[in-house]
Order: sequence, then C-alpha cells, then structure tokens
Amino acid sequence: MEFATDPIEPVHLAHAVQAMADAQPSSLSLWLLIDAALLDPARLASVLRRNGWQHVNALAHTPLAAYGAQGPQLLELPPDDEVRAEGLRRLATIDPAAPAFSWLASGHSAAHLQACFGYLAQARHDGLKLHCRMGDARVLPTLLAALSVPQTQRVAQAIAQWQWFDRSGAAVGNWLAAAEDEGAADAGDHLELDASQFATLLDASEADGIFAQLLETVSQLVPQTDRAAFHQRLHRALEVATHLHVVGNPDRLQFVVLSLTCGDNFYQHPDLSDTWKAVAQGTSLSSLMKGWSDELWKALEGQAS
Repeated sequence: MEFATDPIEPVHLAHAVQAMADAQPSSLSLWLLIDAALLDPARLASVLRRNGWQHVNALAHTPLAAYGAQGPQLLELPPDDEVRAEGLRRLATIDPAAPAFSWLASGHSAAHLQACFGYLAQARHDGLKLHCRMGDARVLPTLLAALSVPQTQRVAQAIAQWQWFDRSGAAVGNWLAAAEDEGAADAGDHLELDASQFATLLDASEADGIFAQLLETVSQLVPQTDRAAFHQRLHRALEVATHLHVVGNPDRLQFVVLSLTCGDNFYQHPDLSDTWKAVAQGTSLSSLMKGWSDELWKALEGQAS
C-alpha cells in the first residue's frame, strides 16, 4: 500500500513511546493501537509472534469485530524499556510510511479501552452508520479535535494520553485527556456526529482519496518521496477548487490534475475567468474544458515549465 505520508525512522517509534512512558505515573500502562488493514498481514503476524506480544481485536463486542485480523489491534506494551523498544522497532520496520500506529496511556483494562474504541469506530451521522477509522493516524488527529466536550470526556474516561506521528513522520501529535470537571461524558454506545463534525472529517479525508485516485489513474504525477508535502499541495488545490465552486469528485480530481500539470496557479489565467463564472453557476469543469482552445492549453502548459 502507498500513503500520502513520509516514512518514520523505526527507532523513532520506540523513542516516542519511551518519552510517554517517562512522563506518566507508574499507575498507567502503555498500549499500542495498530491499524492492521494498513500493513502486510503476514509480516505483522510474524513480528507479533517474534515479539511474543499478545493482542486483542480493538473492536471486539461490536459488529466491526468481523474485520478480525484486518481490523485495529490492541496490545499492552511490556514495561521493560529495552524489550519494548526492540519490539516497536520491528513493528515500525514492516512499513515505515504506514500511518498504522498510535500509542496511549491508560489506567484501565483492555475491555475498557475496547469499549472506547467501539464508541469511536461506530460513528453515525443522521442515521447513517459509519466505520470511523480511528486507528489510522491520518484520521485520528482530526477525529479527536472534532469531538464535542461530552464526547471528549467519554474518551477521557478510558485514555489519559494518546499520541501518533504526523504525516512528516518527524513530529508527534498529542492528545491529553481533559479535566474531569469540564462536563459530563457522552453516555451513548456510539459516536454521534453532527453536520459540522461530519463535514470536517470528510474534508480532512478528501486529499487522501484524491491521492489514491492519482495513483490509480496518473501515477506519474505522484512523487516517490516528500509525500507529506505533496499531500499539502493536494489539500491547497482542493481549497482553491472549493473557493471556485468546483464540486463533485470527478471535477475536483480534474482540478487537482490541472494544478499538477499546469502549475498550482493555473486557475489565475485571465482566459479562464469565464470558465470559473460558469462553474459557479453549476456547469461541470470537465465539460467546459472541452471548449478550451489550443492556444489556452499551450499557455497553461507553459506555466508549468
């Protein structure tokens, strides 16, 4: 699998977990959450066996438990620093670019954590059942930031601290449980997303979806390195597309391809002003492109060089 992320140095995972261990009281245990769907299943199973680490389905006791070994896996990390570090290094080596790992501190049992993960993963919006990929480090930061106070308190009942690597593979994202006096916790068995939260999660995931489509259709436009920066470029192009009222996946994908082939500022060409007026009125960008002159295409392609 390929991702719009940069690889981590495998040893950095061990260092990050050690930093959390050093900052936590001994009453808290360290846990690792693995999004197994993002890793080679045979290699993951082999490394876990070699480490001798027992793990459980993070979504047990929910309908999503049916994903089995391909779903998120939860394991309690050993207290021995050296044993833990070597095991984490082996895991990170499976695919250093995979956003498959997050680690957390908790004073609760695996069952308590499974209930929390089930709450997050079984998200719903307006009656629509969703599978929220809370184990994916591309999704997790936006999800946690979007939670309401009661929803945040629900997570804080199980987790004291939660961390992950950002897309650059260099910086560690961090979530700390809110103080208990900040409000009552959500008592529902699933996360209920309002319209704003749902839109936030969709917007945050769009660039990754476009990245996957580019790999399938025009892979030559996707760099082999510096993919975190490339993701930012895709995100900026999509923001411009939104500003210009470009809607629908086919047209938004087309806009991104134009940005990559004709330059990020292609849309500013004066001869495109009528195009954007028509797009704002609901006309498809792809249909309008059929009427672009050869001279315009040459000018746009010249901007990229």
